[in-house]
Amino acid sequence: MALSALVIALVSGLMLSFMRHRFPKPSPACKGDFDLVISGAEIIDGSGGPPFHADIGINDKRIVCIGDLQSARGRTAIDARGLTLAPGFIDVHTHIERNVPQTGPFLAPNFVRQGVTTVITGNCGRSFVDIGKFLKRVATNGTQVNIATLIGHNTVRVQVMKQKASVPSAAELKEMETLISRAMHEGAFGLSTGLVYVPGTFSKTDEISKLAKVAADENGLYVSHIRDEGARGVDALGEAISVGESARVHVHISHFKAQGPNEWGSAQARLNLLNAARERGLVVSLDQYPYNASSTGLAVLLPSWLSEGDFAAAKHKLSDPETRRHIRDEMLDQLHRNGWKDYSFARVAYYQADPSFVGLSIPEITRKRGTDSLASHASIVPSKLSSAGADKALPNINESDRQAETIMDLFSHGGAQMVFFDMSEDDVELIMKNPDVMFGSDSSVREDNPTVLPHPRGMGTFPRVLGVYARDKQLFTMEEAVRRMTSLPASTFGLVDRGLVRENNWADLVLFDRNRIIDTASFEKPYSFPEGIRYVIVNGSVVLDEGHLTTSLPGTPLRHESGIRN
Repeated sequence: MALSALVIALVSGLMLSFMRHRFPKPSPACKGDFDLVISGAEIIDGSGGPPFHADIGINDKRIVCIGDLQSARGRTAIDARGLTLAPGFIDVHTHIERNVPQTGPFLAPNFVRQGVTTVITGNCGRSFVDIGKFLKRVATNGTQVNIATLIGHNTVRVQVMKQKASVPSAAELKEMETLISRAMHEGAFGLSTGLVYVPGTFSKTDEISKLAKVAADENGLYVSHIRDEGARGVDALGEAISVGESARVHVHISHFKAQGPNEWGSAQARLNLLNAARERGLVVSLDQYPYNASSTGLAVLLPSWLSEGDFAAAKHKLSDPETRRHIRDEMLDQLHRNGWKDYSFARVAYYQADPSFVGLSIPEITRKRGTDSLASHASIVPSKLSSAGADKALPNINESDRQAETIMDLFSHGGAQMVFFDMSEDDVELIMKNPDVMFGSDSSVREDNPTVLPHPRGMGTFPRVLGVYARDKQLFTMEEAVRRMTSLPASTFGLVDRGLVRENNWADLVLFDRNRIIDTASFEKPYSFPEGIRYVIVNGSVVLDEGHLTTSLPGTPLRHESGIRN
């Protein structure tokens, strides 16, 4: 018994020493004047460690004291008793390029309401080409949140090669390398690819490896929307890993998933590929959004070669009956390869040519065009054919063929934004339990619009992880969820002095009610605000006050500096 007691005492002593080292005891007292004092909060500091109670004092945009501030004075004070304070959440996967105005500030209400204080944009191969000009504009015009960006491969390729499918010449490759190098020196955090999109889909692995090496030379990341997330997803992950090993670059996989019934249950095997790469010495990270549906443009349902060149060229291809039949065959081959019988998993989120289609699935639209008059729905009917005429002209095609024809018609009239109900919830949860997974909304700025029915991830990603998966389903602790929203992305991307509640760190903070935090946005009502987020503070200034947006614009552009990423 004596020996056991001694062992227990020694272990307890070591654990206490470790905890004190990892989670230093707050200062006993903090006196003086502060710009902002937050008192009485439960603090989840972002490290993954246990919570503690303390007051926070903020001066000059930074946390300057964590302790007892009863004797301190704050120009602004927040009574945070009953609330949880955490580092502001970092959304590692956004698409805000279209939302950043040429003049006037960048406003991001749907991000702020989720507790997000920093967004990383330029994902999926699409960014501003002139990163320096973009960041300067943000700094000049003001922003609610901090903004970091990647440089997009698709953007660079279009700049140099337009929509050509060819392998770049030596001169073209050199020009792309120069653009990426310039972007890295101007503050980009890495190179992103969108290899399912035109023109990235035309690029070979060797091209990607050479361009990723430019980012690697500046200690940037290679962030990839891989070439396929369905039936060929394993090969696509293998390609991303090979790029990482060839370029000796940190690989980050965007919105990690397994799409299509034939791939449901394959999530662990896919994760095992990344684990094996780590064992060989490659640095690999990944992100996810907490939903079993994805969202992107309609064009991913069509063969990529259709979009080589400009839109007029694509429409010309679709006007040729033999080419159209070939396109339809390729579409259905992809459909069946992923395990679908038809396109019932695909729903229109936005279609400018006919907003009445928003919220309808492809089969529903197909039935609609078979019964409605040409006058009502001429917008989706092939040239010189009414909807009924189209059916008569194709008498031998089955229902999935007709649905493919509908998709081609939607594409030929400007395309559509889609929501695809294409994942297994079991896979979503298995991926989420992986401690290396961080989170991204894959969203732009959301503004209530009756003609658009977007994915709810733009309003609910971070509250959903905390409320549904951490608190209710208990896949992991609240502290672990916060770590993966804060310090993990900060260290992965190299966001200096952010992601932890620490003295001298930038004061990016969120205060929430851990018992009430939850997403309320749904696929039917995607604009509904989350609940439980009370205050959001960016660089020491309050941008969400008791659930109400303020007019403060304290955000800043964040620039990557070579050598700072862990």
